[in-house]
Amino acid sequence: MIHSLRGIALRILARNKSILSFSVISISLAVFLMITMSSFMANANRSIDHEVKQQYGDVDMMVGYTNEVDHATSDQRIMDLMQSTGGVRQISPVMLSRMFVNDLAAPVAVAGIEDDALSMSRYHFTAYPGRGELILNESLAEELQLRVGSRMKVEGKAYTVTEIIGDPVAAAGTTSDLLLMNREEVRQIKAAGAQHDAVSSYVMVQAADDTDLLVLSEQLQELEPGLTIEIAAQNSTLKAGLSILGNYILVISVLIVMVISLLIVSNFEGMLHKYRFQFAVLRSMGAQTEQLFKIVFIQCTVTNGLGVLSGLLVSLLGYTYIIPWISGLFLVPLTDSRFDVGVAAMVAVASFIILELFMLIPAYRSTKILPLKMLEMNQNTDFRGRKGRKALGKVLMAASLFCILFGVAFSGTPSANPELSFLIGFLLFVWSVFTMVPVYLPGVLAKVSPVLKLLGGRVSYVAVKNLVPQVKKNTFVILTISLAMMIAVIGSSLLNTIQHNERNYIKTQYATDIQVVDRLENSSSIDPEQLKQRISELEGIQEVSTVSRLSPAKQGQDGRVIDYALADLEALAAQRLLPKISDVGNAVIVSNRYADEHGLSIGDSIALSVYQEEDPENFKNAGTLTVAAITEPFQQADMYIDWSNAAFHTKFTVFGTAYITPVNEIAALNQLEGIKGQFPTVDISSYAQALENSSNMYTRVWSFFLSAIIVIMLSVTIGVFNSLINNIYSKRKEYAVLRAISVDKKGLVGIILTQVLLYLCIGMIVGISLGIVLLYAFRLIDPAPVHIHATFVTAIMGIMLTLVLAVFIPYARSLANKKVASELNHSHV
Repeated sequence: MIHSLRGIALRILARNKSILSFSVISISLAVFLMITMSSFMANANRSIDHEVKQQYGDVDMMVGYTNEVDHATSDQRIMDLMQSTGGVRQISPVMLSRMFVNDLAAPVAVAGIEDDALSMSRYHFTAYPGRGELILNESLAEELQLRVGSRMKVEGKAYTVTEIIGDPVAAAGTTSDLLLMNREEVRQIKAAGAQHDAVSSYVMVQAADDTDLLVLSEQLQELEPGLTIEIAAQNSTLKAGLSILGNYILVISVLIVMVISLLIVSNFEGMLHKYRFQFAVLRSMGAQTEQLFKIVFIQCTVTNGLGVLSGLLVSLLGYTYIIPWISGLFLVPLTDSRFDVGVAAMVAVASFIILELFMLIPAYRSTKILPLKMLEMNQNTDFRGRKGRKALGKVLMAASLFCILFGVAFSGTPSANPELSFLIGFLLFVWSVFTMVPVYLPGVLAKVSPVLKLLGGRVSYVAVKNLVPQVKKNTFVILTISLAMMIAVIGSSLLNTIQHNERNYIKTQYATDIQVVDRLENSSSIDPEQLKQRISELEGIQEVSTVSRLSPAKQGQDGRVIDYALADLEALAAQRLLPKISDVGNAVIVSNRYADEHGLSIGDSIALSVYQEEDPENFKNAGTLTVAAITEPFQQADMYIDWSNAAFHTKFTVFGTAYITPVNEIAALNQLEGIKGQFPTVDISSYAQALENSSNMYTRVWSFFLSAIIVIMLSVTIGVFNSLINNIYSKRKEYAVLRAISVDKKGLVGIILTQVLLYLCIGMIVGISLGIVLLYAFRLIDPAPVHIHATFVTAIMGIMLTLVLAVFIPYARSLANKKVASELNHSHV
């Protein structure tokens, strides 16, 4: 005998195994997906950090010396200057060389290091080598068959091996042999004139916290001409891609939890309806509303807890096999793939809390159960509080329109934050539609039922009329389908749109196969002529041109500010990016748009004033130029002026981009990596790389979205089917009455299929319509064209409709084959 509310709650829950099983499986799938993807993101970010740590340790940059620097006289001076530079926390010099060891034919790289924490973190040794001692890497030790304590010769002198370290990893991922020795020892060997190939030494630099490494590299490079700097940087493309993927995972995860929550609420609503008589009896026996709330809330909490724990357990068990597969799928190498307990626990707890908040809905509704109301079978076609729901829907709709119009009115005012206003308006619009659909739907169905009678016959009419009273009870079924379809439409179409727009954007950004830009942007200190000359010296380079960043100017008495760029006009003409002109010294090439606006033609003169001081009104006359050509610009500039025209050099005319036409793209990219030592702030990219990175990022995001959609649609399908089967089960007596009056077996199957398909179609129509409306509404924020992924949406609809027919035709036939008498006499509560 049950003596507690907890016992009653668990007993009822145990008797509803289908609801319990579905809810637990749905929550488990959602939690499993979110934990797996979150753990993958954590591991991927850790792997990137670990890779940089392995290669550089605590070193932020390595400052080297080229042949122009006299090492013997400048080592200590430059180090003192570095140490005194703001933003530098610690420095440690390294003397590199190549020396012959034992009987090896080729010399081995040797690093003379200092006894400090920076050297220890960079080379990963534990004890500093003294005089007559050395450290070597594992591969070299195996090749020479040495171990700790062994003796080996370096340039004919015997040394003791004190430690064997792991193989060092170079920037390209390759390993190389390395000896670590006392820096003073290396200095003496070099001073003694040993026969070896000397390699430039460098200084390891650790920056202070929150120091901009790009700015610091510029400051260090100003200390001495000829310094080369290598910045310890992560894979920026991979890091940026993971950041985008992380944000996308967060948004999709929230949507998954919302959909799963609505499904479970829908199933618990069905269970409340199923046990309406039992709850009514409890109320009539004196049960308080708080006790009914507790019963339902215990059921919800137990279900939620079981689902979250199951998802956590499945994630833990499947982690070893799934994470490597995801790593390969997303093209992200993982050096650390342990199960992140902290991330998993955080995702599990967050999911439990969000789901628990949604569970308050059925628990709260249980407090409204009154004996007489429940005994009325809850079949009133009107909603309780119908007027209130209508008013709420209209208020929400008005508020959404107000927010959207506010955003439109202040779209040109950044301080008004119109994007936030648009987003709030869109959310309010969705809320208003979800509020009003269940209110107005019974009336719409009642009006279209005569039309359906003409099209589908008497069976369709009976099905619709029988469906109208059930709309209230199955509101969450319709809304869940709508939300799932809305996610499918918006998610797939946004990804499709992003891919199209990204490819188009890349095409506009890459006028040539390879581009070199300065990451410091407007504060660049690169000499464009020096950079061009350095690139031109490389093999495999056909043409090089340089263009400055845009600078402001004014034409004559016109008060409008225009943008011009200084450029290498002859080289750009050779690359067919601009028309070829005879005299570049006093010429200007203008865009078609600017020429049309000002009525310019070739040969016209233009008097330009350029911005000189901090005062935005301070424009000074720079001279008169002759329009030499009118063309469609390859970047967003109104005018192009040659670098040789010194009058137009201002503080804004800094190096912007070098456009490179290679003979062989891959070979040229490899060659260009060598200029980073002299120009550490440059970023080298190619059109092919940009397309590949875009494709890889699209694959990663699409793969996760597809996984999320599979989980959502699987949960929605099972949940909706479970709700509809329970609903049909509760109406078996009514179906038996219809069969006893005039409906045959085939007609009953038609009625059941019509009702199920109507629920599904209504949900899909509302969801797809909302999705399309929101997609085009997003153009208020981003006016880029929208590319709806019709194929994907159609496939989702087709799969769901196929599953409906596959499940409900056999189920409806099984009901139609049951005896009418037994169905009429059996109580389905």
